Amino acid sequence: MTGLMGLMLAAAVLAPGGAPDMRVDAKGLSMGRTGDAAVLADRIQTASRDWCAQHRAVLTPSDLGLPQVCEREMRRRAYYQLPASERRLFVKAGGRRLLNRF
Repeated sequence: MTGLMGLMLAAAVLAPGGAPDMRVDAKGLSMGRTGDAAVLADRIQTASRDWCAQHRAVLTPSDLGLPQVCEREMRRRAYYQLPASERRLFVKAGGRRLLNRF
């Protein structure tokens, strides 16, 4: 990710309530490369699964028995935290398709 790569994509997924933000390391990745988009999609998936294992009661209290509801929402939030230009590259490189596969 051109300008974003020096940063940690704090997936700046702003978590609700008292839960911590979910963080996704995007350092060194270029969204213009298919392999890097796949790496980021995998990192987002892993981070959302781990975050939701601990905090899903905060995000999806009515769906506690369905962890995929929380994970899907956190993946969505992470995706929308990418700058628009990086999101377009991520989509073109197949990252969004991979992210939706989980």
